[in-house]
Amino acid sequence: MALVLMPAVATTYWMHIAIVVLLNITYTVALFSVLRMGYLSLGHAGFIALGAYTCVVLTVRLDISPWWGILGAGVMSGTVAWGLGAMTMRLRGIYFSLAIFAFGEIVVAFFRAFDWFGGPSGIANVPRPVFFGHALNNHFSFYWLVLCMSLFFMALLYRLQYTRYGATLLTLKTEASERLAQSVGIDAARLKTATFALSCAVVGTMGAVHAQYLMFINPQVFTFLTSTDLLIYAMVGGVSHFWGPVLGAGLLTLLGEQLFSAGYWKTLVYALVLMVVILSLPGGLVSLLDRVRDKWFSNLRN
Repeated sequence: MALVLMPAVATTYWMHIAIVVLLNITYTVALFSVLRMGYLSLGHAGFIALGAYTCVVLTVRLDISPWWGILGAGVMSGTVAWGLGAMTMRLRGIYFSLAIFAFGEIVVAFFRAFDWFGGPSGIANVPRPVFFGHALNNHFSFYWLVLCMSLFFMALLYRLQYTRYGATLLTLKTEASERLAQSVGIDAARLKTATFALSCAVVGTMGAVHAQYLMFINPQVFTFLTSTDLLIYAMVGGVSHFWGPVLGAGLLTLLGEQLFSAGYWKTLVYALVLMVVILSLPGGLVSLLDRVRDKWFSNLRN
């Protein structure tokens, strides 16, 4: 209800904060679906950039509708992720992480190298969608697009984890459990690749929306630091429950926006927060909520 009423009471600044929070929460929840399988992705920012650039090229260079740009971004990111996942999801541990990290760096280097993609300077004047004749050209109108898409993807990913498909993914967290799953007929490679592709399609789609919100894109918008920030959001919130990444991304994005002018000091603050949480709450912030809930129920029984 608060999300629906927010445009009626919030200032432009807080609408901006809300949009950034929703984008980061969606990115982190999509990453969470990969973390649940025991894979640490260090290159999700590459797929965000791929989706953003796909949308910008379609809308600015080819003069295609921004709505088709958003759809094309998701298709492009998901398709590339499927091909990359088919090769890299066979790896485990640091090897997978480094392979995805390398891909993210290749994406950034590729778009920086060619002037047709804007080169180092990027591309400006990215058009925003028009909804029934009304251009989403301010924070208040664009907020509804971000809210609807964020809630849709969050609901989709939340529902999937409680299906047979989502439960099966938990059996793939280690190499030993994966072999056991394969012994009873589970196609582990296909499931892992499909999940990775879905995760990247979601972040690619939201990357397109992000680019339309900024109305600008360049290779420095989505760097390796973006990937590490998403991991920090997830780890601080806790990866034992769906709402952990939501909580971590929401709180740290709010903190990060207040430290926006601090530059690299923001990264230092994130690192300190992560260290404190790992040492004091190994399960993340969501584990603290679980403790409070358990204590409350225990008091009720007594």
